[in-house]
Amino acid sequence: MNAKKEGGCLLLKAAQRLLGHQPTSQEETRWRLLQAATEVFAEVGYHAATTREICRRAEVNLASIHYYFGDKAELYREVFRLPFLNECNGFAALDIAQVSLQEALKSFYDWLFPPSAEEDPMLHLFLRLHAREEAEASGVLGDVLVQSFRPNHEKIQAVLCREFGLKKADEEVDRLTFSLAGLASVYFHGGRAVVEELAPHLIHKKNAKEIMVERLVAYAIALIEAERTRRAGATRSKP
Repeated sequence: MNAKKEGGCLLLKAAQRLLGHQPTSQEETRWRLLQAATEVFAEVGYHAATTREICRRAEVNLASIHYYFGDKAELYREVFRLPFLNECNGFAALDIAQVSLQEALKSFYDWLFPPSAEEDPMLHLFLRLHAREEAEASGVLGDVLVQSFRPNHEKIQAVLCREFGLKKADEEVDRLTFSLAGLASVYFHGGRAVVEELAPHLIHKKNAKEIMVERLVAYAIALIEAERTRRAGATRSKP
């Protein structure tokens, strides 16, 4: 089965998991539009993409984008939200009161570290899409990516506050939160191309994701323990 067909199947399977039932014809149309839009935007960019071509690939009439999304800009924003859907994001729904630090971090990196192209045939489209957006900014995304990432950002902050006995995040928790996400950020979007060139075995060898997630958890725990030690030392040095 080619990547295009498999990618379409994956989106429909995602829809079924999110909806809790087999998509209706209307729901299926919406997901076919998302699939087609991801392909077209990745290939030619936001400004060159036409709603006519997107609808042609989705095999729907030209009014469908207006009906389901309002306009091309909102369709583009919705495509960028796809990787953040709840069915892909178990970490955001995690009950941090019930899990260990290691379990929480594993869930975080399982979500953050991207799958291989074999695991997710849509991956290469998302990578191309983000690369094109970085090179040719559409001007329509606004804070879509920030708002999509916010639940996980706030969840990892909550984990750190729990570990340090804080009621709310302070400046050092903010700094550490970005550091923990930064450990994995080089492996996706623009940074992934660098890894592909300099050390492809890190993302293509057998069990690459499982190994990297395990290492990232260990690195993260080391950073957290360093901050715990720093805080303890700061407390002892107070008069």
